[in-house]
Amino acid sequence: MDLNSTQPVHHVLSGSFRSVSLFLLVFSPLQRSLELVQTVRGFGPHQYLATVQGQSQSARRVYTTSWALPPSLDAWSFGAGRVEHVNSVPITATSSYITVPPPFTHAYSAGGPTGEVHALDGASGALREKVQQLLFVPAEELERADKTRVALRYGSHGVEVSPAGYAFVPVLGTDAIEMFARDAEGQLEHVASVPSPRGPDTRDGPRHVKIHPNGRVLYCVTEHSNLVDAYKITPTGLTHLSSRSLLPPRPTPLPPSSFRGDTLVLSPSTPAHPAPRALFASTRGASASVRGWLSVFLLDADGLFLDSDEYWETPTSGGKAHALDVRRKDTDGDGVWILLTDDDDVAAGEGGGGVRVLEWDGWRTGGVRVVAGWPRPGEGEVMQGGSHAVWLD
Repeated sequence: MDLNSTQPVHHVLSGSFRSVSLFLLVFSPLQRSLELVQTVRGFGPHQYLATVQGQSQSARRVYTTSWALPPSLDAWSFGAGRVEHVNSVPITATSSYITVPPPFTHAYSAGGPTGEVHALDGASGALREKVQQLLFVPAEELERADKTRVALRYGSHGVEVSPAGYAFVPVLGTDAIEMFARDAEGQLEHVASVPSPRGPDTRDGPRHVKIHPNGRVLYCVTEHSNLVDAYKITPTGLTHLSSRSLLPPRPTPLPPSSFRGDTLVLSPSTPAHPAPRALFASTRGASASVRGWLSVFLLDADGLFLDSDEYWETPTSGGKAHALDVRRKDTDGDGVWILLTDDDDVAAGEGGGGVRVLEWDGWRTGGVRVVAGWPRPGEGEVMQGGSHAVWLD
């Protein structure tokens, strides 16, 4: 691909569970191609990436968790078509998720037995001092608690902060969402523990949450029961509104236990529809022989589910990753480009496609379609499967 041409291109940054590096890719909507432009030396397999706009319009900040030992978080910068490392900070336990909400003064991360709040340098975006540590195990158990990536299977697994300053952490093993309120200094005070709406014995496994831009609705994917729950956010907790299945409504010999609910993302705002019109969610196969699903749920202007959805079966099980990110197409309609990562042995080997670009042009327009994938088949040694990929511009 000629990067000096005038055709529009979009940059993508991907991590991998099996490769230490990060991978900077460029997607051409015109050529419908996805190509590698930079391999970025990292410090451990990178699991999750978060992006924010820097002080300069030409700069973008990226923050990553990883499986590096000892555990750490990393800050990166993207500008002039290159990714550069900014700095690293140590953390107590391997983190699964990181977010940097407005006013972009602090980074919030969570994973396993702990969560952490770090101050940010306003000019460089560097991670600075830890200002708070959150515990998801009793304090007397922290010293002997597992602090490696193993704890991500049953401990805290995500964190999101609402426009009103409420933070939410899903904890897989307790079937609860922990709610906090952010104070003027950026620290979090515990508000409530919200149990599964289906009761204490359901073993839902809340894994990943997103918040509607109106700040009034929270969505949560459950890993074990393969549902998306919608909640009303109140100052004192969450009120369950409704749920949708991540699996298509048709007879199947496979029970929900054959799948693993994964991630979700809201469609971007458009001039015609300022509020998100769709919620995208993914599930993985629990074994290599079971393919995953990408679900699309129609939302009303308030963020509530409507009675319309679409399902697309993914090419593989997804392995440990069917993470999502979306961006608008350069059109006036509802069309989006979707990033889908894949850690299945096929994608990590000769099959390629650790990162795929999908397209969806709105309701009743033919559903989800694959546009491009990288690495190409036979190039699996370049990146051995994808963990999470994000749009950078």
